[in-house]
Amino acid sequence: MGNKTYLADVTRSSRPLILDVEKLRRANALPTTATAYKTGDLLTLSDDNVLTHAVDAITWDVICGQDVTAAQATQMAADGVELPIYYGGVFSVEGVSISGTLLLANQYTAARAKATKNKIELSKV
Repeated sequence: MGNKTYLADVTRSSRPLILDVEKLRRANALPTTATAYKTGDLLTLSDDNVLTHAVDAITWDVICGQDVTAAQATQMAADGVELPIYYGGVFSVEGVSISGTLLLANQYTAARAKATKNKIELSKV
């Protein structure tokens, strides 16, 4: 009898997020307590370096770099642990989201325009 390896179920999105790893620019900021974050969420960044979810495809600054539950965000904020964010690079407009919900096709143009102003590239793949 040989050794068996069991792998956990892995869920993969059919929509890639990062299109060019070489151009990524990363930073960190504090999450808002009791707020869940998903990789690819469009976020606003306050002058106090605190993240909140964008309300639409036009009002955002950075892209979330890690999944965090609301409980984890509360603990991170209490401990002063920051969440990784992207503030530069090439990303798929089909892979970004607002509060965990992928953008609709009619939101792509506004999100891409804001990305250009933020010096981020949102490409349509």
